[in-house]
Amino acid sequence: MSNLNPQSVEPSSALVVARPDALKVLLEASTLLLASTNADGVLSGIVELAQQVISADAYAVWRTYDGLKWRMLASHGLSPAYRTELHTQNSSAARFQTVPDVEVDPRLSRFAETYRAEGIRSMMVVPLQLQNSALESTSGATITFYWRVPRTFSDLDVAYASALGNLSAAALNLSELHQQYKREKARIAFLAEASAVLASSLDYETTLQRVAHLAVPQIADWCTVHILENGVPTKLVVAHADPAMLEFAQEYSARFPEKLHEDRGLGLVLRTGQTEVYPRITDEMLAAAIADPEQLAMVRKLKMVSSILVPLRGHNNEILGAIRLLAAGSDSSFDQDDVQLAEDLALRAAASIENAKLHRAVLDQKDRLSLSHAAARMGTWHWDIVHQQMVWSDEFRVIHGLKHNSASTAGAGPGLIHPADREKVLNDFDSAIARNEEYVTTEHRAVGGDGRVFWVHSRGRIERDPEGNAIAILGITMDVTERRHSEEAMRKSEKLAAAGRLAATVAHEINNPLESIVNLVYLSRHTPGVPVEAAAFLATADEELTRIAQIVRQTLGFYREAVDPRNSDICRIVSETCDVYRQRIHARSIQCEMDLEQGLQAFVIPGELKQVVANLIANAIDATEVGGRIQISVKRVRDKVAIIVADNGSGIEEELLPRLFEPFFTTKPEIGTGLGLWVTKGIVDKHDGEISINSSTDPVRHGTTITVTLPLA
Repeated sequence: MSNLNPQSVEPSSALVVARPDALKVLLEASTLLLASTNADGVLSGIVELAQQVISADAYAVWRTYDGLKWRMLASHGLSPAYRTELHTQNSSAARFQTVPDVEVDPRLSRFAETYRAEGIRSMMVVPLQLQNSALESTSGATITFYWRVPRTFSDLDVAYASALGNLSAAALNLSELHQQYKREKARIAFLAEASAVLASSLDYETTLQRVAHLAVPQIADWCTVHILENGVPTKLVVAHADPAMLEFAQEYSARFPEKLHEDRGLGLVLRTGQTEVYPRITDEMLAAAIADPEQLAMVRKLKMVSSILVPLRGHNNEILGAIRLLAAGSDSSFDQDDVQLAEDLALRAAASIENAKLHRAVLDQKDRLSLSHAAARMGTWHWDIVHQQMVWSDEFRVIHGLKHNSASTAGAGPGLIHPADREKVLNDFDSAIARNEEYVTTEHRAVGGDGRVFWVHSRGRIERDPEGNAIAILGITMDVTERRHSEEAMRKSEKLAAAGRLAATVAHEINNPLESIVNLVYLSRHTPGVPVEAAAFLATADEELTRIAQIVRQTLGFYREAVDPRNSDICRIVSETCDVYRQRIHARSIQCEMDLEQGLQAFVIPGELKQVVANLIANAIDATEVGGRIQISVKRVRDKVAIIVADNGSGIEEELLPRLFEPFFTTKPEIGTGLGLWVTKGIVDKHDGEISINSSTDPVRHGTTITVTLPLA
């Protein structure tokens, strides 16, 4: 042990009985000793060989890595109570030393109690010249011989001990080189495994967990991974070899979040990108750094004895975070090999974390794109022209109401196009390809998986091979049904506006002739001697002329709201309106049946309700074949009155029923304007009523029934 100052060894004048077989023993043992690569085997071999070469009471092999702290690695003849760890005051290299009497040597006074308790009186320290360049220059080892009686040393003692020291040093060098080789091999294997494990997942959180669990217990007893999120370090992962301690460590982190300091710890490493190492953490260091007694008590319970804090450095020197490795237990301590392994792991972990972050960013971008496509009712598609295969995005499937496992083939693709538009769409594609255009654009109706018909706008980029042949089209499709409806509504509004202007012009032009006719009818009614029957006809004509004038004002809404609603007899309004069409009914030999429940009144504008009934009867007459039948009923239905007009005409197709109340839509374009039912519904809605249509095109039971319900007065 190198706890003495260097001194020259003077040959002793006393006669020492030499062992003539000592050199032979050394020569015979050298082969076995040098052949051993196991560190424990080499150490025990050195102690056994020392016993054969020089007779002493006890033997020990000591080792140091810093020149100050010495640890006993192997011994013989010493009691279990003897100290296995000693500290010296300087880190100078060990020299050959002999101590005839330790009790009178002042240099050993501070170890006097140790030697006295063990009964040691003489010592010989033989340095082992270790030449492993990978070790620190202050590292070394010694073989120490102990005698429990004072001893005088001879030249033979020095010679035999020196020979033993040289042989032992060579054996330890070979052993440590072998151990270093094994460590390097294990390090390479560990890093290869780490690279494979880290590369096996692109999930960000999974990658961080794997980083921590790779370090524990291969390098450290516990590990924390800190990641910079928006410039702020966040402890995302904690791993510990002991599950119970892991829970305690997490509790400590929650109660005492780490503070960032510019000159030490996490703050320093994140700022400088340099590894921070504490080979040995003493209780004095902890007490000096932590003022809070409760926090200090918890830290002591963690049993931290060594620390490595290594930065996670990205490919462009960006600091992504840091890994903290901690060793626990009195026998643990990080060395330079551990630091190098930690830095190698951090390098691979940083690359994996970067890849995971990029992957997460791509997924986030994809999710945002998917959400924007879903919000805009858009989907992408790719048509492989060569193999006639169509691939759709999930958004495209949602738009078209398709199952996610639908066949993505070109054969199914055209099936999404409305049959009436298929030829036009295919011609658009063929024309764009034939004209060598870069893009193709088309707009058409589509049929969804549920039979729904809607409008889509598609635009695709044509991909071509080096010869210019179209090989694929990558495109996007957008649901434009609302836009088409808006455009259709705008066109209808324009038509209504045009019709309104025309109606206003017509009303203005016929206003004077109409007033003249009304005046003439009035005069005729009041001319003396007019027959009673003619007077009745003139009265009816006067009412109809008044209604005609009101209809002109009402057309397309260009009329002023009537201000004279009143309780009106519904049966009378229906009966009088029916009388106007009686001649048309008879002319077509139509059987008209009436079922009027008397005494039912509603708060209505009589002229407008007459217009409603007139439209219904006129439509029924137009829909009924010669010799057909019309039924007109007025009935009480709970708190409402129902006006029902039914015919046995050919009926209306089911898909046309929802459009019957649209302006300018008609099922009889040769005679209709498409405004009658639209105006009718407006009047019914105005009176807080409802109108419904039931129709059948069945060959046996066909016909149409229109029901208007109004609140009873």
